[in-house]
Amino acid sequence: MKSSYMKILIIIMFLSGILQYSIFDLSWEYFRTVQAMHIMGSIAIALFLLIPYVNMHTYEFMVVKKVKSLSGIMLGITLFFIIISGIYLFLVGNRGGDIFGTLSFYVHLYGSFVLLYFLFSHARKKFHAKPLVVLFFALSLTFVDSSYANEKLTNIKIEEGLDGYHNEDWTSSAKCKSCHEEIFNQWADSNHHHLVGTNPYYMVMENLAGADMGEEFRQWCMGCHNPSAVTTGEKRTTHEMDGSLMPNILFESGSKRLLEDFKAHGNSRLEQGVSCVACHRITEADSKGNSAYTLKIRDREKYAFEDSNSEVEQWLSEKFINSNPQVHKDSYSNKLYKKSSYCASCHDEFLPDSSKRAVVSTFKEWEKSPFNNPKDPTKHKDCIDCHMTYLKDGEFAPLKGRSTDGGVIKDDVKVHYFSGSNHFLSGLKSKEHEDQTLQLLRTSAKIDIDIVDGNILVGVKNVGAGHHLPTGVSDFRELWLDITVTDAKEEVVFSSGKLQEDGNLGLDARPFMKVFGDEDSKPVGLMFWRYKKMISDTRIPAGQRRVESYEIADAKNLEYPLKAVVKLNFRIYPQWVTDAVKRAYPQLPNPDVVTLEKVEKSFGK
Repeated sequence: MKSSYMKILIIIMFLSGILQYSIFDLSWEYFRTVQAMHIMGSIAIALFLLIPYVNMHTYEFMVVKKVKSLSGIMLGITLFFIIISGIYLFLVGNRGGDIFGTLSFYVHLYGSFVLLYFLFSHARKKFHAKPLVVLFFALSLTFVDSSYANEKLTNIKIEEGLDGYHNEDWTSSAKCKSCHEEIFNQWADSNHHHLVGTNPYYMVMENLAGADMGEEFRQWCMGCHNPSAVTTGEKRTTHEMDGSLMPNILFESGSKRLLEDFKAHGNSRLEQGVSCVACHRITEADSKGNSAYTLKIRDREKYAFEDSNSEVEQWLSEKFINSNPQVHKDSYSNKLYKKSSYCASCHDEFLPDSSKRAVVSTFKEWEKSPFNNPKDPTKHKDCIDCHMTYLKDGEFAPLKGRSTDGGVIKDDVKVHYFSGSNHFLSGLKSKEHEDQTLQLLRTSAKIDIDIVDGNILVGVKNVGAGHHLPTGVSDFRELWLDITVTDAKEEVVFSSGKLQEDGNLGLDARPFMKVFGDEDSKPVGLMFWRYKKMISDTRIPAGQRRVESYEIADAKNLEYPLKAVVKLNFRIYPQWVTDAVKRAYPQLPNPDVVTLEKVEKSFGK
């Protein structure tokens, strides 16, 4: 084969590889086609054409003709490393946690430019070092990789010298129940516990993320939702199983399965979700988010038999702890836990690429809110002051009691319902949990209404939330105004914010939420990790009031008095999201629409 044909093939391989680079921002359909063509084409060209040609060429000129060519030697060496790095990337991959994978990626990328240089240098039979130096310098400035594969998907740190934990290192939360029964029972049905295998929405989203972005991308989700799995080397979240069957545990309360598993298997069966240890052995937390916390599970003082699976030895261990519990208390307590920055390590979230675009900014919203006022303790509120304080009759009512069985009585036991916005999933297991969350939600906003010259003016004020309303995954939260105005004949003259027959919100509704878009400003739907642009953000910051204006048609002919009924409604997931999840979990009921505030008012002419 002529050398000119070989050069053309090498250039084609080069171009198909470079097109995959993130700066070209190929759509997924084009990318996966180019990637497949590059990999399969390169393998075929290298095995059947390139390697035989190079061997023949080298033998002819270096062995037979005794020609010495520095550019030829460098070309051969570079080609060797590109082939070896390509084989490694194909067979093993570059998954982020393997130094050889990362090294292979950069050798393959930068080496392809060096190969091109030596190819033309060899063809011209001239070798100049200066252009090569310039090439390396240009590459170091230009090609800064922004792909997900080379960004940290999780920021969890553990003890120095450890690559990961063993299942046995993760003390089961079931073990905590013997001394902290009330706290355990609160946590058992909370959304902190049911973050993964027992949360249908999460399981669908993690599986979708893995299918869309590659299996390694799951780690981004798991860093906060499933820390025990991440730190023990698990690559995906798995369903809880009952033999070969997946049990229906959506409605199971009291963590019955967890208790049974611990009794049968001890710590050998890994607990999922955010466990007692996952929170109470965090020693440092960074408010940047994306699981930016430090765990120290092994590095603590343990009592005799504390890690034993023997019932007798466990009983003895509890007696040893209770007889002198100070070391145990110190092991699981930290002043950090009262700070909002502690919660931010997971409740702020950004895309794991060079853009670092914010997905969830609950902590940053709180930082700018009137609730962040440490100079005035009467106005300052940290996360736990709302989300871990007991509510009664719609008011915060610090719970007087014990956090430890037989322990001291406290004036304000920090409850572990972890009330937030998701009343629905915890409510499937416990009506008490649902009630605590609904009470909290109803402290968040107040509405008012006026009708002036045929215009309906509805004010919505965020009075109770220390962050935007709503916050969290607010691209999947629905908060909207449901308005009905009737005239003197009780005929409806204006209506907005009703549900359609398919359960989705009507097009006339104005939800307070975020909408993520792709590079073409089209909504990304379920795949929020693909978002490039914020299409809209109509949420209400803490302490602020928003006025929505609506025009009544044919206002001049209205028959007074008018009666307006306005509801501020909330739904934890839109119907289209629940419909997608129900394809995998048909037993999942639809979340209710909850009215947070309702105002009725009559207006004369």
